[in-house]
Amino acid sequence: MNPNARAKRILSVKTVALLLCSAALMLWGCASKEVHAPLAERAGVVEAQPRQTPAAEQKKAPEGITEEELMRREAQRQRALAEAAEQERSALKDIYFDYDSYAIRSDALPVLANLGDWLLANKGVTVVVEGHCDERGTIEYNLALGQRRADAVKDYLVKAGVEAGRVKTISYGKEAPIDPGHTEEAYARNRRAHFRIDEAPDRGPGARSGNASSK
Repeated sequence: MNPNARAKRILSVKTVALLLCSAALMLWGCASKEVHAPLAERAGVVEAQPRQTPAAEQKKAPEGITEEELMRREAQRQRALAEAAEQERSALKDIYFDYDSYAIRSDALPVLANLGDWLLANKGVTVVVEGHCDERGTIEYNLALGQRRADAVKDYLVKAGVEAGRVKTISYGKEAPIDPGHTEEAYARNRRAHFRIDEAPDRGPGARSGNASSK
């Protein structure tokens, strides 16, 4: 082979190799762009989104009221409820009667005075007076005696200033003893007037109801 032909052949080989290298570089560059472009786009989208504020952070406590103040108010409310419940229990104490009598005894006067004061202070309350007897005597006789006992209590409360319509009366006679015994002590406990708040009136078996607005 002459020198000129050999030189041309070497030049052709170099040219082909150079073209192959250029093509490889171009292909690599395109692949790199295809791989990284979506990542860059996703990063741009994330950065553009505003920060979401949690709902807990958006809630604000009432202005000017601390947690300690809220706790203090709740404790005060609970104390007031407890005091009101204790006053109600104290006002609704039973009173007792002598045998075959509906006269108000002297030991019952402070109890009824306290009940009257409580009813005057709590205008929205209606009270039910239950008349009870011991087991001696007939059913009908004791129903009538229990009613007279309840009426006597109502008369006292009305004279103390309580509206008559806020005092209801009912007699259970001897049908609802608080003490099932058959001794004098049991009889004394059963001859009573019992008080309850009129919330869901229920006469119950054997009861005789009086008029809520009169004796």
